[in-house]
Amino acid sequence: MSDKVPNSVEIVDSHLDQFFDENADIVVFDEKKSEIIHRDIFFIKATEDRPYHILLSCGMSALPMTIPEDVESSEFVEIMILLPKEWNLEYESFSDEKNYWPIRIMKEIMMLPHENETWFGYGHTYGHEEGEEFAEGVGFISMMLAYSMELSDDFTQIDLENEKVVDIYTLIPLYKEELEFKKKNGASALLERFDKFGIEEIVKVGRKNVCK
Repeated sequence: MSDKVPNSVEIVDSHLDQFFDENADIVVFDEKKSEIIHRDIFFIKATEDRPYHILLSCGMSALPMTIPEDVESSEFVEIMILLPKEWNLEYESFSDEKNYWPIRIMKEIMMLPHENETWFGYGHTYGHEEGEEFAEGVGFISMMLAYSMELSDDFTQIDLENEKVVDIYTLIPLYKEELEFKKKNGASALLERFDKFGIEEIVKVGRKNVCK
């Protein structure tokens, strides 16, 4: 990797030190070859007190996004996804897309605003133009950025020295009908439906489709 490629590992690593001690089981999925930004994923393994894994991006915030002048949103963002403790995140399992798709989609989202001079913020969605499932049989075709319901604001905001912040959004996978509902009614209305049907932030393949 070129020395000129930015790397925000130090910022995220220091932030995690405030929440996890040296005994915490944290692995870094390190990107071997990088362009524009260096995309790592911190894998914070589930515990008895926290029955879900946290996958947290690191590198998306190394460069500012292009925010429209009339929008109030941080130009620095990282993303995370919460997976049930049963999810197989051993490296050997990544050849199976049913295990790997959350990491693949995270890396695509991390790169997109820097490649296309655009931005991501609350309520934005990402999916493939063809509308295919992220992996065969999972049903999800899109990811929505939202504020975490499981983790505190202290965790999902990183204060920078220049009085700016890195916002950490959680990724919520959506079915086709949920994406269409969100486009018509907005992210908050969709999240109200999630709450009504008891849909958690932790990803559950095969969960109820709240718009069908």
